[in-house]
Amino acid sequence: MTATPEFKEPKLAELFAFWRARQRWGRYPDRADFDPVDMRAWLGHLMLVELAEGRWIYRLYGTYFVETFRREMTGKAIDELPPEQAKLLQEEYDRVRIEAVPVVRTYSALFEFGTLDGRKSWQLDQTWERVSLPLSDRSKGDDSVRLVLVGAYIVEGHES
Repeated sequence: MTATPEFKEPKLAELFAFWRARQRWGRYPDRADFDPVDMRAWLGHLMLVELAEGRWIYRLYGTYFVETFRREMTGKAIDELPPEQAKLLQEEYDRVRIEAVPVVRTYSALFEFGTLDGRKSWQLDQTWERVSLPLSDRSKGDDSVRLVLVGAYIVEGHES
């Protein structure tokens, strides 16, 4: 059984409890254990990342992230992100996959923002909290961790 981490963001604590309630015999849940209708509270703040042909691909990139970062990543690989960010995410998702455990982290960074037309850009220092949760996809005949469900929120009082 996975211990409950301490979260700053209540929505992440709720998401973790939702994920945990779907564990069977102490193992991580399957993608089929989740109905998107039941996940409405988090949908805009979720990402679903799948390991496919050795690359982590975004199968879902929540609307909050698209609107915030002005970039749609659904269907794209994490290696299309800036190298430092891609490396950090690769390590995080690989850890979730190999150890089959959730990973929680809070981090601050200078994020790049811009208009959709690319004419204006700016940076903001923000603190985010995220949880990465292991999932299998037994529909593909594989019981290993092939998917990572990620929830992420800006930590209140930490955005500039």
